[in-house]
Amino acid sequence: MSALWLLLGLLALMDSSESSSWGCYGNIGTLDTPGASCGTGRRYGLTYCGIRASERLAEIHLPHLLRYQPILRTIGRKYCVDPAVIAGILSRESLRGSVPIKVGVPINVVQDTNVFTPTSWISEPQVSQVTKVLTNRIKEIQRTFPTWTPSQYLRGGLCAYSGDAGLVRSSQDLSCDFCNDVLARAKYLKRHGF
Repeated sequence: MSALWLLLGLLALMDSSESSSWGCYGNIGTLDTPGASCGTGRRYGLTYCGIRASERLAEIHLPHLLRYQPILRTIGRKYCVDPAVIAGILSRESLRGSVPIKVGVPINVVQDTNVFTPTSWISEPQVSQVTKVLTNRIKEIQRTFPTWTPSQYLRGGLCAYSGDAGLVRSSQDLSCDFCNDVLARAKYLKRHGF
């Protein structure tokens, strides 16, 4: 019996060390972020903002995202993107619990006393599409700013995610609300198994 526990413990350690070093675009654990803006918090019905708001919103989506953890890991490996970042984007894109069928097109809003829960979720090809959009934006930022760090590329890709790389003109543009909120959600999700 103790050999089984030892094996399970070793597997858990291997899994946690693997997940802590995911991605080609920096370690999200070392990135500072102020979290969601107050406007984002209000849009979701919260009376607060910042990291606390981002974490609350990620917490609401966590049970639904956990079901898709194997897909997120597969897609993360394919595109060399931390699955927690992908999950953070999915959480952010699911406006008030709606489900993004296409990037940026929410549907299925379900309200219950300010707790918003998806009624369905998206498929592996749709998760792949979300991740491909992010990596394309990151690559555009890399071509424009070849001397930046991997973390700056990730921030730039997140800031350009719903538009184009032209939105990022200097390192001053790396602290947009989308990026700050997604990174705070991703850090929360990372601490909860992603």
